[in-house]
Amino acid sequence: MRKLLLLVFLASFPGISAWAGNLESSDSTNAKPWSYKGQYSLIMNQMSFSHWATGGESSIAGRATVDYHLKYHKRKFTFEHEAHLAYGIAGYIKKDIEKTDDKLDVSFSAGRKISKKWSFTGMTIFKSQFAKGYNYPNDSDLVSAFMSPAYFTISAGFNFNPNKNFQMFLSPVAGKMTFVLNQNLANQGAYGVTKAVYDSLGNMISPGKNYLGLLGINILCSYKTKLMKNVHYKTNLNLYNNYLEPETDMRWQMDVDWENNFTFKINQYMATVLFFQFKYDPKVLFPEYQLIDGISTLTAQHTALQFKESLGIGLTYKIK
Repeated sequence: MRKLLLLVFLASFPGISAWAGNLESSDSTNAKPWSYKGQYSLIMNQMSFSHWATGGESSIAGRATVDYHLKYHKRKFTFEHEAHLAYGIAGYIKKDIEKTDDKLDVSFSAGRKISKKWSFTGMTIFKSQFAKGYNYPNDSDLVSAFMSPAYFTISAGFNFNPNKNFQMFLSPVAGKMTFVLNQNLANQGAYGVTKAVYDSLGNMISPGKNYLGLLGINILCSYKTKLMKNVHYKTNLNLYNNYLEPETDMRWQMDVDWENNFTFKINQYMATVLFFQFKYDPKVLFPEYQLIDGISTLTAQHTALQFKESLGIGLTYKIK
């Protein structure tokens, strides 16, 4: 609940936009090198049942998001900072509060133009989550936590920006670090790190590693457009391939992270938002269990395409 209140506070805090406005006015030229864009939203959903024949569970859910883009551009130099934050919870009468969304995505980039549409750019991206996540409805099976996992990428390459709606970043040399600081998850080998080694009696010989280092190619694409008068679409695609993959059959498997956001504006302060995301990481394995002598036993692990979708109506506030 504290994470949700924090994001609501950020969404309503006027100092961010005032600070951006001061940055714009600090330049004496008419160009105004600083610009700031932000969108803040709070989406709520409530359901109540009483003697409902087909079943159902009373609940209340909320999701807060903060998205902003700060940019400095003067002559041939550009600096950009973006943040995409989200936190959602759902509360049930007969169960504890469950986390429904958790996102901490921050990036910094600096570039110098080499032509009208191309620039040489360096970029740093950090991705993680705010709070612990569990394999619901089992709230004792921890699957994530702050910095477990966390992804830190440093890239250098070329940015193609033909217009204000499309941008593509190509980096032939990109270092990517995966951190799993929760030792229990690291011992399990979660998110691709080297898992703990045990002897035949189950005693730990060496603990799991807390990081995994990769070197490869990174491709980022973003596109936004107005589909109709009150319908806006924005998509972000992130592709990464590891040059140093030791297993030859996995050498050309891409890490994929594709986000899609549809905003249906009702008025200046209300909108319906449809969001869906696809993720594929060949290093993230999902367990398969079978009943053996009445006991649920882990029999195999496999990769899978991950999918997340949300649809809600709520308050939005945009700064242009």
